[in-house]
Amino acid sequence: MDQKLLIVLIVAIFIVNLGFHIFQKNKQNDLLNRLSECLAKKRFDEFDELIDSKQARRSFPVYNRNFLKLNKAFLLEDKKEIAEAFDSFKGLPMNAVQKEALYEKAFYYYLSLKDKENTRAYYDLLKDLNVKDQEMLDVMYDTYILDGYRYLDQIEKQCHEADDTEKIGYCALLADMYCNKGDQNKVKEYEDLLKQLSENLKNKEAV
Repeated sequence: MDQKLLIVLIVAIFIVNLGFHIFQKNKQNDLLNRLSECLAKKRFDEFDELIDSKQARRSFPVYNRNFLKLNKAFLLEDKKEIAEAFDSFKGLPMNAVQKEALYEKAFYYYLSLKDKENTRAYYDLLKDLNVKDQEMLDVMYDTYILDGYRYLDQIEKQCHEADDTEKIGYCALLADMYCNKGDQNKVKEYEDLLKQLSENLKNKEAV
């Protein structure tokens, strides 16, 4: 074959393939937007139909589809469906970033339920990953699972250095720590400060 013709054919194939991938990417983004809209507007039947469609199975890896289903279960606040959604990841190949996103979601979910067994399991998994926010994991685990106040001085220092918006979270955490310690005067002090900061923020937003 003529060398010039061969080059033309190679370039043509490359352009066709590039156009196909761009087209596929646009279709993928459009589908993701539709799925996100279904979740935002709680159109769950439409979401189920879309996420299990051939297009979704072709467009997204299993991990991504499972994670979207997990988000739906959270919106439904259905404990059984949430547990099943977490189970769907078992045995699934995942990279470190995917593991961290999943394990953190599970850790804070089970922490909110005071489910010691599952919280500990995901706490250990996150520690093995050596995630960036290990310190906060330790604080939350000690406060809400071990009913401790080991990090009290550290969190109090961070609270005093934080801006008013950040202080809201710190005050809630400190109130719980002092509750664990049995110091009700300090609990009331931080609960009152939390209430004041929340009202100030609400007034700012209303302006």
